[in-house]
Amino acid sequence: MMTHSRQLHMLIVAGLCVGTFPARADEATALTQGWKQIPLKYKIQKPYDLEVKDRYHFDPTNNLHDFWVYFTDKPHEPPPNKTTARTEMRVESFKTGEHMFDADVNVAAGTSACIAQVFDAAHGPVTMIIAHPDGRVTVGNRDVIKTNAIGNWWNLKVTSDPGTNGQIRIYVDDVLAGAYRSRGPREYYFKCGVYSRKNSERSEARFRNIKVWEKSAEPAKKGEP
Repeated sequence: MMTHSRQLHMLIVAGLCVGTFPARADEATALTQGWKQIPLKYKIQKPYDLEVKDRYHFDPTNNLHDFWVYFTDKPHEPPPNKTTARTEMRVESFKTGEHMFDADVNVAAGTSACIAQVFDAAHGPVTMIIAHPDGRVTVGNRDVIKTNAIGNWWNLKVTSDPGTNGQIRIYVDDVLAGAYRSRGPREYYFKCGVYSRKNSERSEARFRNIKVWEKSAEPAKKGEP
C-alpha cells in the first residue's frame, strides 16, 4: 500500500509507470554540499508487451526500486524497434544547470547489463555504466570503476554538466572514479535499471534512495550584476 507520508503518486499511462517523489533536504553528504535536491520525476520503460509490475517493483517502506529483465524479452517499443530488452527508469530531462544522479546500487548475480546512463535526448547515450557477471562495473567496456559489485550495496553518483566544455563525473562510494567530456549544450537525462546484454539470461539491479541534485548557483560577487 502506498503511504501518504511518502507522498508517492504513481500513474500508469500508455504502458509507462510515471512517478514523482518530493525532495528531502536532510540527506546530503559531503559530496552534495552546495547542491540542491530536487523532486525525482520519472517514467519506467519495460518490454512493450508486459505490464510494469511484471519487470519492476517499488517498495516505499525502504525506497527500493527493483528492476529485472530477461534477454529474450521484447524491446520497450514495438517493431520496428530492434533494441535489446530493458527495464529502466528514465529521469526527467534537463537543459541547464549541472545535475547529479545519486543512488545506492545492488547488482544481482548473473547480471550483464547497462545499469546507468547519461543520455543525450537527441542522439542517444553519452556514458553507459555496465555491470558484468564477474562483478566488475565499467564505463563502456573499458574503464573499471568498481569490482566485487555483485550482491553488495554501494553508492553511485553521476554528475552531468550541460554547459559548454561540460563534463560527466562518476563517483563510487563518494570517490571520483572517472571524468569524461560531455557533448555541450543540449537536453540530457539520467537512466538507471537494466538494459540487457548477450552474456546474461536474466539481469537484475536494485536501486535504493534514488535522488537527483542540481548545482546551486554561486552568488554574484560584490559589484557584479
